[in-house]
Formats: sequence, C-alpha cells, structure tokens
Amino acid sequence: MNKKLLALLAVAAIGVSVAGATPQTQFNKGEIQLDLGANSTEVKADNFKDSHKWNFDGGLTYALADKTALQYGYHGLNSKTLDSDMHEVNLVQSLNKNFAVYGGWGRIHNNDTDTTNNIAQAGVIGKAPIGSKVELYGKAGIGTKKTTTWEAGLGYKATDDLDIQAGYRYINTKADENNNVSFQGPVVGLSYRFGGQKAAEPVVVPEAPVVTPAPVYERPVAPQPVQMKDYYVQSIYFDSDQSVPRADQAPNLQAALNAANQYSNDAVKLMGNADTDANAEYNVALSERRIQNVAQFLVSNGVSADRLIGIANGDAKPVASNSTSTGKAENRRVDVYIHR
Repeated sequence: MNKKLLALLAVAAIGVSVAGATPQTQFNKGEIQLDLGANSTEVKADNFKDSHKWNFDGGLTYALADKTALQYGYHGLNSKTLDSDMHEVNLVQSLNKNFAVYGGWGRIHNNDTDTTNNIAQAGVIGKAPIGSKVELYGKAGIGTKKTTTWEAGLGYKATDDLDIQAGYRYINTKADENNNVSFQGPVVGLSYRFGGQKAAEPVVVPEAPVVTPAPVYERPVAPQPVQMKDYYVQSIYFDSDQSVPRADQAPNLQAALNAANQYSNDAVKLMGNADTDANAEYNVALSERRIQNVAQFLVSNGVSADRLIGIANGDAKPVASNSTSTGKAENRRVDVYIHR
C-alpha cells in the first residue's frame, strides 16, 4: 500500500469522531460547552505501522433546546509521518439522560496529498454513572467511506460545570477488498460549560420548631406551639427526566405566583417529585432541580427567596401508578403549598 493511499485511509477512518471530551447526553437550553483536549494517534495497515503523536482536540457545543445541541469539533490527526486534520459539525439529539444520537458532516483534509474528504456521519452516545463523581461513557458511529468507530472512557465531574475525561478511540475502515487501516490511541481532555437557563438555588427556610414547655407543678396554662398547616395551591408538571416545566405549564406557574402574592406573609412550600425511570438517588437530585426551577420563577417575579421551603421527595410519594405512562406523567411534578 503506497503512502498516498494510506494517508487517505487514515483520515477517512476518523470520519465519525466527536470532540475529545466526555460526550453529553443532556443539554440545558442556551448553555455553551467548550472542549479542550489531546489525542495520541497511531495508524496501522496490512504492512505498515506509524507511531503515536499527540494532537490537539477541541470543540464547541451550543444547546439549541433541552434535548438538542449543535456541535463543532476540530481534531488534529497527525501520526509520526502523516499530516492531516478534521473539522466537523454535528446535531446531537438527547433520547434520555443515558443516551443520545448524533448526525452531521465532516471535512477531512490530508496535508501530505492535499486531499479533502467530505463524510456524512451518524452515531449513538451512551453514559452511565459509576459513582457520585465518575461516569463511564461510550460512543459508536458509522459514516460514508465505509467508516466505523468506537470510543470509551471515564469522565470525572470536578465541579458542576467542569469535567475531566480520559478514554481510548479506535477506528477501522476499508478502501477496497484488499486494503484496510485502523486509527487508534488514547484521548484526554476537559469540558467547561457556561450560560444557559440555570435555576438559582432557592433559600430553604426551616420549619418553625415546636417548643415543648418545661414541666411545672402548678396549674398555669402552658404555652401552645404554633400549628402550621399546608394549603395546596397547584402542581407544576415536567417531561421525562427534565427539570424545566412543560411548555403548557405557564398557567400553573402563574397560579402559584398569584397565591404567593395573595398570601404575602406566609411561606411557600415546594415539594418536588419524580417517576421511577431512574434510581432513587438520581430522582432525589432531579426533584431538587425541578424545585429550583420553580423557585427561580417565583423569585424572578418578586417572591422573596426567604419565604421558600423546598422538599425533594424523589420517587417516594407517587400520586399515580408508575407502571403506565399516564401515571408517570402525573408523578413528574412540583406541588405548591401555602404554609401558614
């Protein structure tokens, strides 16, 4: 196999790669993610092996909606003797918190031969937590030029907005029945997110303690603790695995705001709930994010944050069966109460 053909195969093989960073399967509308990293590439063919060389990987992702993002990626594809790079644009669609699919276009240029390939590509992304800070990720795709790829690795959540990741990428492609090439090596990087519709965390006001009077031996009337009661106002509903209220919930949000304004001297209790599609720990965190979103709406419309009480139930208090889609929809909610 001559060097020109090998170079062409090597750049074609990387055709369905996404940026060298932990791939996202969920998005926060308006949020931007910046990916910076590096990959060490090695090319192997029938009678040829080209040594590893470190390259720059970078990308930029913009969330068009909570389930859809537009992604640009740049990849240096140099090995020891081959010189090439790639630009790509993908549309990524979230299916749920664990899976997403993507499709798009890549422009691959080989500087040795001044050859450019345009590749249509599509693939699937998967993620699974293996601890509170660590997650396992994998992705696989196919493209024109008989291209296939897979990548797997680990991501570490350093902060809410910063991830660090390391993985391994392998690509194989055929030029014809007699020639094939693989392009492989480790990838490392970090991802930083900013912007978007993030909800501010509400200030949670503890419930008033019940004061128990000390024992006495006379007969005066003991002071009685203040009895607080919850008065149900409205429920705010959410789509599956989402922390932003459904588009049809504007009237319910307004009803909650009206009640908060009407009873301006009383606390407002927000009780977050989830269906059972995820584990209990995840559902508690999801119900907390739903509470935060409703709280942000109230605070943004003049309700004092120190009036808010948030209680995250997770999936512990369903109002309907989680065995049906209708029941699950009823359980994805934030219940609003006036606490007097």
